[in-house]
Parts: sequence; C-alpha cells; structure tokens
Amino acid sequence: MNKKYLYTNILLCICSIACLVIYDIFGGLWLKGVTSSWFVLLGLVNVFYAYKTNYTNKKFILLIFTGLFFGMLADILLGINFIFGVLFFALGHILYLAAYYTIEPFSKKEFYFILPISCFATFIIIGTPFITVPNALRFALIGYGIIISIMLSKAICNYQKHKTIGFIFIMTGSLLFYFSDIMLAIDLFGTPSRLVWILCSYTYWPAQTLLAHSLYHIVKR
Repeated sequence: MNKKYLYTNILLCICSIACLVIYDIFGGLWLKGVTSSWFVLLGLVNVFYAYKTNYTNKKFILLIFTGLFFGMLADILLGINFIFGVLFFALGHILYLAAYYTIEPFSKKEFYFILPISCFATFIIIGTPFITVPNALRFALIGYGIIISIMLSKAICNYQKHKTIGFIFIMTGSLLFYFSDIMLAIDLFGTPSRLVWILCSYTYWPAQTLLAHSLYHIVKR
C-alpha cells in the first residue's frame, strides 16, 4: 500500500511541475488554477493515506490540506481581486503555522529565528528601493511578512526536533514559500521583470508541492 501511494505522489509531483511549465508558456488565469489544483489533489491523496493508515495527528493533516486549498483559491483570486488574494494567502500561512504547532508547542528558541527572519522581510518591504508599497497597504504587508517569517521559523525548529525527510520537505517548502513571497512583492510593487516572475513562480509551486508531498512521509513514518 505504501508503494501505491508513493508512486501516486511522484506522479502528481511530476504533473504539478509539468503544468507549471505549461502555464509559464501559455499563461491564463484558468491555467493558473489548474496548475494549483495539482498540489491540492496531492494533498487530498495523502489525507486519504492518513485515514487509511489511522494516522493519529489528523489535525495536522487537515490543517495542511486546508492551507493548500486556500492557496489554490488565493492563486485564482489574486488575478481577480488583490486584497482577497492576499487575505487567502495569509489565511493559508496561518493554517500551515497552526499545523506546525500541532507537532511541537511554542518554545523560546523560536525567537532566535523569528527576529532576524522577520526583520529581513520587513526591510525588504519598506527599506529597499526594490519595492514601493502604498501607505494603505504597508502595515498589512508587514504583518503578512511576519506571519510567513514565523511559519518558516517554526518549520526550522520542528526539523531540528524531528530530523526526518518529511520535516526536511516542510522546512524546504516553507523556505521556498518565504522567498517566493518576497519575489511576489517585488513583482507587484517594484519593477516587474521576467526574472522576478520566474523566481517567484518556480519557487512558489514547488513549495506548495513539497508541503503536500511531505504529508506522505510524515504519515508513513
């Protein structure tokens, strides 16, 4: 049974990346939604795997899956209504963070990561010439940056506690997410370029795919 789910995971990961390349070539909001639907489907497969194997921490699995679903909605909404798109992305990050805390409770050690990572994100948003954020959105984007920074910090701390392949994927996915959000901010509020778009897209969709795939390894272990 493990191999069946593993092969399905590998196939869906390949489909996710292949669809990203197709979306990169042709563009279009509907194709963007289809691209995002692959990591949601991957997460759903691993939800079934968790229930099939009676995995005990179902709250973790369901929170991650809901975060994936919100991410897909955010991808679509970002092209329709920017505010709603960012809101759903923020909610997705909060769900991921809540999932991480079902693995390990808060520890003071996290501050060693939260402070520098949050400061760097805030500096990129308001302290560099790359991004010019309207005053009405400045505090909202800083808050968003702090949320993703806490999410990354918790992922790092969880990996230090549980050095398994599933938590490597979660930490790597969170790091890619952090980077892609910075690139997205530059693309939206700075000088957009083909390179920035590539750096944003080719880290964001792999990040979501890694988070969805990590569920298989965590449940399996």
